Amino acid sequence: MTSAHSLSVIVPTFNEENYIGVCLEALLREEELLHEILVVDNNSTDRTVEIVERIAASHPAVRLVRERTPGAVHARNTGFDAASGDILGRIDADTRVGEGWARTVLDFFGRTDTESVGAVTGLSNSYDSPYRSLKGWYMRRLVSKGVLGNEQRIRNLHGANMALRRTTWERVKSATSVDLGVHEDADLALCICAAGAEIAQLSQMRADVSPRRALTPPSEFSHYVRAGIRTLERHGAMTPQHRRLLRLHWFTHLGAYLAYRPYDPDLHRFTLRRLIFGGPPRTMPVSTAVA
Repeated sequence: MTSAHSLSVIVPTFNEENYIGVCLEALLREEELLHEILVVDNNSTDRTVEIVERIAASHPAVRLVRERTPGAVHARNTGFDAASGDILGRIDADTRVGEGWARTVLDFFGRTDTESVGAVTGLSNSYDSPYRSLKGWYMRRLVSKGVLGNEQRIRNLHGANMALRRTTWERVKSATSVDLGVHEDADLALCICAAGAEIAQLSQMRADVSPRRALTPPSEFSHYVRAGIRTLERHGAMTPQHRRLLRLHWFTHLGAYLAYRPYDPDLHRFTLRRLIFGGPPRTMPVSTAVA
């Protein structure tokens, strides 16, 4: 089926030389369906730019864009504004989209019964995780029970696996925050809902992501939780229930951190060294400074 829509995919990146190549390879499996892939470099100091330029030399759909202002939200905004497609996909540099990802997005927005939907988000598993099979089984169970996916309307977006209409972005752009102390994807989602558009969660919009955030020490993850509080407060959406859920999220992360700490993703096995010393934490997507 030929889609009347053109899909641009934006990939904000900073020092992702170990991930960006595989990320682009996964996207390029559906190259014929993509209008363009914009990799927005946010001041990388490693080989990220070199890898992107090498891939772009043989794949004209791939284009490197630069954003000097630090912060994922600035890279995202630059990518959205530079894109020429009427559907704007957005993933992370360590995302690996699943088979049929682009087709799922284009088919959904191409339907006549989805005009009220301004954005879509998908489901994700972890590719370099010893718990991948267990998480996959649990996610499939939740989908079968209607808890996840099934095009249900939600009020959130997963920045590593999402897409929105260009018209939606133009409608809410001025309302979104560039504060590095809030979650840019959740902020965007709340702005979309406030504008009267819907967000659909698609079962077949699958992407695998790295579980690197699970390696973030709980003390640092507290900044992530506080950013969630600030995001909700910005939109007047904070409730006692939300506050309890965010606190529960911290304890859930603590369990994940303890489970992942001994695992070495480079060796694909548990090691005593990792158990004792841990591994490098993931760069947090929010500022640790108080907004």
